[in-house]
Amino acid sequence: MRETTADDVLDLFCASTATAKRFEDWRSDPRRVDVAPMVLAHRTRVLYRLTMHDVQAVCRDTEHALGQVKRADGESVREIVDWHPDFAFTHTFHICTERMGSVPTYQQFREFALDDADGQRMLGNPSKETIRRLVVEEGCPQRLAQAAMRWRIGNAYYGFLREVYTLVQLRLRGIDLSVHPLADALFRVDAWTGRRALSLRVGNRRFRQGMNGGRKAQPERLLADLRPPLQFDTIELEAATTFGQVHVPTPVHLDQLAARFLDAQEARDRT
Repeated sequence: MRETTADDVLDLFCASTATAKRFEDWRSDPRRVDVAPMVLAHRTRVLYRLTMHDVQAVCRDTEHALGQVKRADGESVREIVDWHPDFAFTHTFHICTERMGSVPTYQQFREFALDDADGQRMLGNPSKETIRRLVVEEGCPQRLAQAAMRWRIGNAYYGFLREVYTLVQLRLRGIDLSVHPLADALFRVDAWTGRRALSLRVGNRRFRQGMNGGRKAQPERLLADLRPPLQFDTIELEAATTFGQVHVPTPVHLDQLAARFLDAQEARDRT
């Protein structure tokens, strides 16, 4: 059975002084006392079994992840716009997927976060506590706090579906990509094969559009001192224009990236 472990991530990406320090800082962070053991024990298996039929079924059956929230309300509470629980969203999505044996619809993911003991610990309880604090201690209207949290989590869910769609599409094109939430959250690598790392980005002035903008660390910078060096590939999409739909790469994006990967593989095989 195809699987990827945290050791696979560390063998590839945690091989320099800087990356080793980044990992140790993360593992020893008091906020990660519950996070690190779960993430380090995680094994990616389910995502490698998915077909496009599976992904399309989730996209069809999921309820609207943003609900009826308007952008103005969703982005009105600054503390939630940039909110990150101790467990990164990618940790919770990956663990939920492996637990269920399939990619969850939004309603299934919400049930996991609210009713499952691990889901409560990773996301359900921290999100409720954040809303309570903002309402009780800072006077934020309950309606706005709840709307902003739905917007934050709903957009993260759509981002996860976009990554899953891209993984399955590229694997169908012959690219044997690997994924693991440790690589995603710690080194900003959405997927990789060999020594080629892939990032999937949606253009956003506030976050990480282009190589020089945004506040989020780029894998090219985090992993710059690895030797031998990694090769980096990026799919950067324009901002979504359709509300509440999974914003995915076009076939042209995917074909071009697959061709680059396959050309590089053929070049290695000839040497």
